[in-house]
Amino acid sequence: MAAPEDMQWALAEASKAALAVAPGWFRAWGTTEDRWSAISVRSATQVVVNHSREDDRHPNSWTVRAVFGTHTVELRVGPYDSMDQAVLVAHAILSVAYNGTS
Repeated sequence: MAAPEDMQWALAEASKAALAVAPGWFRAWGTTEDRWSAISVRSATQVVVNHSREDDRHPNSWTVRAVFGTHTVELRVGPYDSMDQAVLVAHAILSVAYNGTS
């Protein structure tokens, strides 16, 4: 179980990527480095933590991604040095998306 200060940190990370347009909307990486898009986590089939060692942008780190059927979108949080950090942030993203907790 995470310490309260760890969860507070994760909620702050999730809140930085949350958009005020509607509950559940978050910033995601667009098709280029300089752009970002918005996705609804509530529409995702899964929120996953990915070890992105094969990703040139984040070598050997952990990212949070939303899955929409066969399409995966990296959320604009992280990357994180440990899987535990990324899992906490993924949990916080779901809390913010569904409970409005921030």
